[in-house]
Amino acid sequence: MQHFTTAIPAMKELEEWMFRKMQDMFVDAMRSTLEMLDQIILEQRDRERYRVKAERETSVNTVFGNIRFKRRLYMDRQTGKHVYLLDQHMRFEGRGKVSPHLLETAIAFAAEGPSYRDSARRLEQLLGYAVLSHEAIRGKLIEQAEKPVKATEKRPAKVLFVEADGLYTKLQRRKRKGMEHAIAVVHEGWEQVGKRVRLRNKQHDLHRGEGDFWEAFGDFLTERYEIDGDTWLVVGGDGAKWIGECESYFHKCIYTLDRFHVARDLKRFVGHLPKVWKEARQALARQNPADLMAAVERVPIEAIAPDKREEWTAYQSFLRRHRKHLEDYRKTLEAHGIDTRGMRPMGSAEAQMRVLAKRTKRGGYSWSERGCRAMLETVMRRRQIGRLEEAEEHAVESPQRVVSVRRLLHDAIRPAKGYVDGMIRLLRSQWQSRPTGMALKGLRGY
Repeated sequence: MQHFTTAIPAMKELEEWMFRKMQDMFVDAMRSTLEMLDQIILEQRDRERYRVKAERETSVNTVFGNIRFKRRLYMDRQTGKHVYLLDQHMRFEGRGKVSPHLLETAIAFAAEGPSYRDSARRLEQLLGYAVLSHEAIRGKLIEQAEKPVKATEKRPAKVLFVEADGLYTKLQRRKRKGMEHAIAVVHEGWEQVGKRVRLRNKQHDLHRGEGDFWEAFGDFLTERYEIDGDTWLVVGGDGAKWIGECESYFHKCIYTLDRFHVARDLKRFVGHLPKVWKEARQALARQNPADLMAAVERVPIEAIAPDKREEWTAYQSFLRRHRKHLEDYRKTLEAHGIDTRGMRPMGSAEAQMRVLAKRTKRGGYSWSERGCRAMLETVMRRRQIGRLEEAEEHAVESPQRVVSVRRLLHDAIRPAKGYVDGMIRLLRSQWQSRPTGMALKGLRGY
């Protein structure tokens, strides 16, 4: 190789150089496209309503770098307010300094964890420049989480499945050391996706801590589903008192005990008794409360560890109270003429909580109440089936002409043709409302 006279860069150096060049090309193309879209809006706007006031420059950070471009400011004669029509049409706040895609990427990094600082570092490593500080990412995440979500079309529902559980998180600088968040996951059943089974049309509800949980959850359901007196609710939970109250709120409700929690507690007490543990586990898998209680009642108190005997006695009483909640809910539905094919035993609550706990409890973090709710809301929205869109605050008229972005990029830079195509540049700028511009408009037709 000594006869080579050309210095060839390393693969890493070449990749970094090419990425920076692509960033520069993107910035140029994006700037030209935005300014052309602003020109199209200028030509097709409602001239009686919107009057051009000025053309101002702004800058926006994107996943490819910082873009500086000009857009027009208009006076809305109906409202008396100044608006940027380009921002409204593109559903983007130009003064936010961060593009929607970059903001979504930063929030996704923050939601995945382990921290806001790590999210800021990963963004800088990916893009090659410091984009947002960890505090800015936190502020943006809270802001986005607190925005209302666009209402979805109501879905018909004959049977809805609800997994309810509580998530405890530590609080910072509060008299209370922590707080429990009541969370419900509602879905329409199960569907096979390859070798895996997933919940159909899964949606999350985080209780805001104001008023009764099930009353607020009822409002949550009626906003999303067509519910009537014939709709069945199958609720799974760990036996907490607030979860069991669901039966007194809904007309047709079946409360079933989460088998994961039952198996976990039974193993803690009788795991050292192989025969008893096997019988209890098999009865639980068959959802046979009679066999389960028979296996539990046969255990002599002397077989339980001395330091756990009092707890064991209390747990036996707990199982007796919840005996009917250990039955297979499908038998009740079948008795009322409902087809239960494809329905599976309840018990995904713990898996759902594990996802939320991974972000909020890993690393020994403590939270503010607002920050914790925002993070939980963000993680739940990202886990939800289908993409949630923010509610639009302002509705604007769309240009009649369909804009082809591909054509704009292909003809990104158009040389000015002056008077050849019958266009006077002054009449396409903010100066068109000045005396000279108004005089030229008055000469039309001569």
